[in-house]
Amino acid sequence: MNIDYDNSSIPELINYFKEEEISLSNVVNKNITDIENLINECTKRIIKQNNIFLLGAGTSGRLAVIEAAELLPTYGDSTFKGIIAGGLKAMENSVEKSEDSLTESVKILNKNNIHNDDLVIGISSSGTTPYTISALDYCKSKKIQTGLISNTTKSKYDININLGVKTEKILDSTRMLSGTLTKQLLNLITTISMIKSGKTYKNFMISVKPLNNKLINRSIEIIAKITNLNTKKSEELFYKSDKNIKVAIVSYLKNMSFSETRKILDENKGFLSRII
Repeated sequence: MNIDYDNSSIPELINYFKEEEISLSNVVNKNITDIENLINECTKRIIKQNNIFLLGAGTSGRLAVIEAAELLPTYGDSTFKGIIAGGLKAMENSVEKSEDSLTESVKILNKNNIHNDDLVIGISSSGTTPYTISALDYCKSKKIQTGLISNTTKSKYDININLGVKTEKILDSTRMLSGTLTKQLLNLITTISMIKSGKTYKNFMISVKPLNNKLINRSIEIIAKITNLNTKKSEELFYKSDKNIKVAIVSYLKNMSFSETRKILDENKGFLSRII
């Protein structure tokens, strides 16, 4: 569909931009094996508490940082680390030429003590961003596992996911469809990785970090729903278990002391489904 941007009305432009040319479903169907492999590799590192670095420049870097930042309060896990060209100040303002550096990303990885058991996932819509590609090439040379999320089929890393975006509706503005698909894909990869690492029970966030009143109330609600206790008793159990949802639930349902509960959780790598 072609449209005259300059002479179209706002309703016409809205109708044009709302049309989806590529969906997450399209991306998954074309890359199912690589996506499954990437989830398996992420899951291994979450369980073993190795690092997973999400790395990019511009929009790709901002998405990397956002994804990593949201996982700690939601799943109580800090395995994922977000890295953006130009550092955190680039989250608000563009840092000129930072994406052209061939050395800065490698320095940042080494400052984070990267080692052979880690995983580095580069995000680059073009598949050529120097900041991102130099990091992946360095890791490949060190036999550190690598993955790339991009719009290119000409990729040489361990896991390669092609979003398939050929043209943005505003030419080369990859914050649009490429950015949207990247965010959806990251949500899918990180969420399933957390599920397969025992960070959830059914569809409950049982590893949530109660860092504020909202999350405290949510933790108490989760305990109440799984144990069928009322809110008052669930709150008492929450605080007695040192604000640990898993410990609260297992200790009540299995009639165990908190120390016994922590032991059985350790033996089962934190998977509630293996215990209750």
